[in-house]
Amino acid sequence: MVPRDTGDSMQHVLAVINPRSGWQQGALVAQWLSEIALTHGLQLTIRPTTNTTSASTLVSDAGQFDRVVVSGGDGTVMQVMNGLVNTRIPLAIVPGGTGNVIAQAVGVRSDPRLACEDALGECDATPVDLGLLDEKVYFALRMSIGYEALVTQDTTPALKIRFGKLAYLWQAALHAMHQSTVRYRIDVDGVILHKRAESVWVANTGILGILGLELDPEISPSDRQLDLCIFRFTLRRNLQRVLQWLLHRERLPATVLTRIPVKQYVNIAAVPRQPVQVDGDTLGHTPSRIRVVPGGVFVCKSRREAP
Repeated sequence: MVPRDTGDSMQHVLAVINPRSGWQQGALVAQWLSEIALTHGLQLTIRPTTNTTSASTLVSDAGQFDRVVVSGGDGTVMQVMNGLVNTRIPLAIVPGGTGNVIAQAVGVRSDPRLACEDALGECDATPVDLGLLDEKVYFALRMSIGYEALVTQDTTPALKIRFGKLAYLWQAALHAMHQSTVRYRIDVDGVILHKRAESVWVANTGILGILGLELDPEISPSDRQLDLCIFRFTLRRNLQRVLQWLLHRERLPATVLTRIPVKQYVNIAAVPRQPVQVDGDTLGHTPSRIRVVPGGVFVCKSRREAP
């Protein structure tokens, strides 16, 4: 499958904007997009999200447009992606949230004004793989079980507005002090594993979105697979290793992180049951089934080099 248009003949663009994400610059982003669209002679339709409407429903008629632009946090971006899966409509991202990890992972420029220009200009539409959780919810970053899900759950919108990305770090430190191992039964493409771990991820990118950290540079969102990541660490047992990773960008050793490629699917059960988070949203508990969706969406990457 190839994208329908990358900008040369684009005429009609749909923009979905979350006015409450991150630093709440939605109105400013809408203004920038409108000004740029007018300059380029584009017909722009803007739809703001609401507390009662999922962004995925705002793109239900996306087939009428040449491109979709989304501005908001990772949750908003992922909702729009859920509405565009297996279509040929390119998606452009304007960072508007606290983390903006999806934007980082696919190479979107971090400056919102420049990202608006890129969103309505010529681009290369890059295929991005997705994971599908329990045949219900798609994700572009990662699905995590246990530790990170608890951190996500307790990093409230009020904390994010007040402290930004530091809110995640604070909750991460608090929960790291009280981690315990969990028994997991994992089926990876038909191979059964029994593991004890503090946390398990199914990742589509190694970029974490905090302090420029990357879990593993070999985890790519466009390699037609996902990566199962099994973590065994506590601050007391692995503090030196974690500090080396934080300060010197060294890889986490195999004693801390085990990474296994997932070509088709992975099933995960835990004792006791564990909370599950997907791209910043907490969604139920284990057991979980994740299926690989290669090239599920096309994301626009500017042909202009970042400054």
